[in-house]
Amino acid sequence: MVTILEDYIGYPYVWGAYKIVVLPPSFPVGGMENPLLTFASPSIIVGDKSNVAVAIHEIAHSWTGNLVTNRNWNNFWVNEGFTRFLERKGAEVFSGKEYVLLDEVASYPEFTAAIRQFGNTTFSSLEPHFDGRSPDDAFSTIPYEKGYFLLKYIASLVGEDHFQGILRNWISSNAFGTVTTSDFKSHLRREMWQRLGSVSYTHLRAHETGRNLVCRLLLEKKKKIHSQ
Repeated sequence: MVTILEDYIGYPYVWGAYKIVVLPPSFPVGGMENPLLTFASPSIIVGDKSNVAVAIHEIAHSWTGNLVTNRNWNNFWVNEGFTRFLERKGAEVFSGKEYVLLDEVASYPEFTAAIRQFGNTTFSSLEPHFDGRSPDDAFSTIPYEKGYFLLKYIASLVGEDHFQGILRNWISSNAFGTVTTSDFKSHLRREMWQRLGSVSYTHLRAHETGRNLVCRLLLEKKKKIHSQ
């Protein structure tokens, strides 16, 4: 999987030999990325390999999270949305496009529950404002799933090949640095102008609350599944 992601990203894995360290059952999350290794819960070790996506996700953090890191908690999606995108690119190779399609739809109920919980507040956007509150108060699947669908939507607009190039340049130009949503917007503007002669993406607003960025795409996915 490291090689698969290296090939897609176009940037080498720089952290030496990758290892997964399985911790005791008291470890409170599925996985936690670190340079060189991942801390993992024993709950992901199952006979049917159904939790392999957790390992892929943590490996993907070697680039988006450990190599290019969100500058602060207001920009958490820059870690997790990009990593979810790479995770599903890796899973597509490992398990096929149908698996990724089902994973998108299966993740939707938890995502929409978080949207309903936070309502019309910045915690349902990709740019939460904490105003003295703990970032833990805003933790949910929103930066993962909404970030992923934002990137997938951009890819659908500019084309997969163009977006892969945009992502590659994003990682190579920001390696060993910290980034924000504004940095990505500026990068996207430059890349789209160079590649397409256009910067017509003003309708992609990271501060937008609720579900409107992803509803149409998910409805199309559900229709496709039901038609098969």
